Amino acid sequence: MVKFIFAVHNHQPVGNFDHVVKEAFDMSYLPFTEVLRRHPSVKVAMHFSGILYDWFERHEPAYLGTLRDMASAGQIELIGGGYYEPILAVLPLEDQRGQVTKMREYIKERFGTAPKGVWLAERVWEPQMAANLSDAGAAYTVLDDIHFFSAGFQEKALTGHFTTEFGGRHLSVFPINHRLRYLMPFADPEKTIEYLRSFDGTDAALVMADDGEKFGLWPKTHELVYKKKWLERFFTLLERNSSWLETSTFSGC
Repeated sequence: MVKFIFAVHNHQPVGNFDHVVKEAFDMSYLPFTEVLRRHPSVKVAMHFSGILYDWFERHEPAYLGTLRDMASAGQIELIGGGYYEPILAVLPLEDQRGQVTKMREYIKERFGTAPKGVWLAERVWEPQMAANLSDAGAAYTVLDDIHFFSAGFQEKALTGHFTTEFGGRHLSVFPINHRLRYLMPFADPEKTIEYLRSFDGTDAALVMADDGEKFGLWPKTHELVYKKKWLERFFTLLERNSSWLETSTFSGC
């Protein structure tokens, strides 16, 4: 069995114009969720920056209700992070914890469950963050596989998660597979399935985590992903291959 974790990171800068965020919502965030709801057996991990949560509260509260329903059903896992999407590693320790705690408390209150993971803006990592994030209540984070290649790992070994520690505090780290990032959504969905199948029989878990905006907001992607039904086709393929391919969340892996 191969486990596949599909994660999207959705973010807009602080102070961005309402019409710009509205375009992102209409072109990417909303249609992605609508397609996902038609495939209830497919699981996805989602991260939204606090800027977006604030905007949804003001302009699209019904969307937050949809996310809550999907999270309650176990179809999506909401990932925490720094509320205002800072580069956590450059902040003082108190500010790091404050940012992560603010996001954690918002998600717990709004959606009824505390996030177990933390998304790192720009995937910037420093070793001491294992302790900082653990102290802030995080169980895992997600990093580009280049960090693991630099440490001497080979691509086929980068499945599942690894444990790191600092000062005796531990954190699980999931490597993001760069090949999946390049395939999705720019290659035919069958190509992604083929790549995942190459790990069949190895009890592997692979991660594709990237900007949610590439599924609809990036140039020409709305036509590809929704009008040409790339995402619909991909989710259908995941369902059809469920005998050997299982979608999972980070917490379920």
